[in-house]
Amino acid sequence: MSEVFAKIDSWIEFENLDGDMRAELVRLREEATGSDEAAKAEALEEINDRFYRELEFGTGGLRGVLGAGTNRMNTYTVRKATAGVAKYVNSHYEKPSVAISYDSRINSELFARTAAEVLVSNSINVYLYDELMPAPALSFATRFHKCAIGIMITASHNPCKYNGYKVYNEDGCQVTAEAAEEILQNMLKTDIFAELGQGCAKLTYMKEETKNAFYEAVIAEKMAWGSEEEMKKDLAGLSVVYTPLNGAGNVPVREVLKRIGVENVHVVKEQELPDGNFPTCPYPNPEKKEALERGLALFRELGREAGQGPDLLLATDPDCDRVGIAVNAGGAETLLTGNEVGVLLLDFICQTRAASKSMPENPVAVRTIVSSKMPDLIAEEYGVAIKTTLTGFKYIGEYIAELERNGREKSYIFGFEESYGYLSGTYVRDKDAVNASMLICQMAAFYKKQGKTLAGRLEELYGKHGHFINRLVEFAFEGEKGMRKMDGIMDSLRSNPPKEMAGKRVALVTDYEEQEGFPKSKVIEVSLENGTSFIARPSGTEPKLKIYLSAKGSTKKLAEEEIVSLENEIKSMI
Repeated sequence: MSEVFAKIDSWIEFENLDGDMRAELVRLREEATGSDEAAKAEALEEINDRFYRELEFGTGGLRGVLGAGTNRMNTYTVRKATAGVAKYVNSHYEKPSVAISYDSRINSELFARTAAEVLVSNSINVYLYDELMPAPALSFATRFHKCAIGIMITASHNPCKYNGYKVYNEDGCQVTAEAAEEILQNMLKTDIFAELGQGCAKLTYMKEETKNAFYEAVIAEKMAWGSEEEMKKDLAGLSVVYTPLNGAGNVPVREVLKRIGVENVHVVKEQELPDGNFPTCPYPNPEKKEALERGLALFRELGREAGQGPDLLLATDPDCDRVGIAVNAGGAETLLTGNEVGVLLLDFICQTRAASKSMPENPVAVRTIVSSKMPDLIAEEYGVAIKTTLTGFKYIGEYIAELERNGREKSYIFGFEESYGYLSGTYVRDKDAVNASMLICQMAAFYKKQGKTLAGRLEELYGKHGHFINRLVEFAFEGEKGMRKMDGIMDSLRSNPPKEMAGKRVALVTDYEEQEGFPKSKVIEVSLENGTSFIARPSGTEPKLKIYLSAKGSTKKLAEEEIVSLENEIKSMI
């Protein structure tokens, strides 16, 4: 602990340290040397967690708990990260510029302005949105203004105690491992309390021009099943409940829906305005039902008042790159998973493109390795190739960039990941809940015109292709000890994989640290003889081990039995 105490003391003694941070650290230091043994043990553990390492920078940038310390998100870790980015940019580009956006999280605007200050002092021009805007809008702005790098201040769907710092390259995609490593090395050579540079550059606020260009790019990706007048009439008949979960989606989602003709939008008032405390949903993740409870309550209330419920509930996360939905099925709401929405969207896009003869030559759709395999069958039906990537939308973005370099950008028609991320265009290189919200509304109106619901269309697809069920099981591993335990589980799966699971023989074990055609990744896939499988990977954004289960059956009951059996054995094993 001596090294950790030296670090906390150096922070306390730093002359210009933020006053609130100093008070926070002094209190911890006093408790760690006090006479109350319980408080002492707790303070020692807290100090160690704050200072035992530097907040890790990788392809996903930084993400951590807010607070004072080297392993926390604060203005000093943001300054250090941005100094690393500045050195990288200045060594690779002439007259570079950087785009910055931020969401509604605690200190997001402060961190965005801190990053801008560091960049400008290093002679790098900055484009900063004049208000909070989604992550996909940052990806768009990076490309639109021909920037070398983009920075998004967000912790996506993490609880309110977190914030983060994502870095995008000139393609609008999250940076590669090589770029992230170079930025990290630059950071390691930078004193966390270093003074700002002496340079000077221009700070430009991105206003309506950039925002409108983004909205127009989103709307350009809408599907067509009739004339503009017919489609607007169909969309005007749609009833939608929307919650931005106190995040950045409120303005852009509603603006795009308004422009395409969705007039009947009911917003969850308690979750409408930006609030980084997320008072009505402490874990603002649209993958979780509890985050949708206020939206579902409004959905039911409107149904009681009108006698017939709304058609859709949309919920976007704080940085508006993910969207969760519930649909009206016979008067009651049904939540759909990310995989189910991905299946429906791919089918809808293929169906409408084929009917309107707008399918490109050699079309391709993309899914991640942990997503449902059902899209493969739908794609085959329409003559669409399927590309699989590692988990994380950055890999889908990298594949779009590869298509662009080969002159095949227009071949891309859709990409999705099971964690509620979707994209139908190439104007950005990240998942986009503004784009997805538009497409989901279009899709609901398209089927409503035929007297169908989205839940009904999904059942039709299951009847044709078989019942696919996917499930995510998560195990939390907090702190240094937890990280070591999680690493041990992954090492054991790699070196001594099971021979049998859920009464079925293990047919294949795939180690993605050695899998040809994929970047090295700490991911293990175990496939059973009956086609049921699971994939284990540490989360790149949270202290969790994620296990993705997949099963298929001729009926929903048979598929459910397979996946429950596998889930129980995995829980016992972990």
